[in-house]
Amino acid sequence: MTSRARLAVPLIAAVVALAGCTADDPTSAGATEGSQAAADGGSEAVVTDPGTASVADQVMGEQTIATPHGGGDSWGGEVTVTLRSVEVGGENMTVRWALRWDDDEAPADAGASYYDMGVVPSTTVTDRDALKAYKPYCTEGAWQADTTSATDASLERLRCSESMLVSPLENIGFKFPNHGTIEAWAVLPAPEGEPATLDVAPAEGLPLFTDATVTYLDGSQE
Repeated sequence: MTSRARLAVPLIAAVVALAGCTADDPTSAGATEGSQAAADGGSEAVVTDPGTASVADQVMGEQTIATPHGGGDSWGGEVTVTLRSVEVGGENMTVRWALRWDDDEAPADAGASYYDMGVVPSTTVTDRDALKAYKPYCTEGAWQADTTSATDASLERLRCSESMLVSPLENIGFKFPNHGTIEAWAVLPAPEGEPATLDVAPAEGLPLFTDATVTYLDGSQE
């Protein structure tokens, strides 16, 4: 096993996550040995820059929904979620997406945070055929801690969710501007078996994109 261990969890865990669980509990028992190594060694995972591909105007899929309501200010209007790309290079997978918030009834300089919308910026990528799901790398904590203590495991997942390699990550101070588009990304372990398509949930609380085409930057899947 290399130091770039993959984080693969059973599909049942992904189904639970996509059903609305927070990033504090995205996985369940039964992960592979590789997934445990990645979870235990999040801070040791070798990750590269998210990439330099120009995808600001690329649209793989797009969905518009009423603005979700969470805590804090409950803004109206709607959000448009755009999936830009799913790129795999070496041991890493980069998901690029964007969110635009539009509320004609709100002030022009208004802003809505993840917290306001009840959204958790934890990307989940699922390979339905292989029954595996992937979560972002984190620099602290672990998605699946090697402990029998439920309290310790929960704290490790919390630390992991607070240090994920996703942008934007801050869930209260950062605001999505009214009538503005924010580009976002997440870095996850590369999927096993080089699947041609994957299902992508850019963040918990936002729409799921199914059968997203995977681009292999090293020339695979040609």
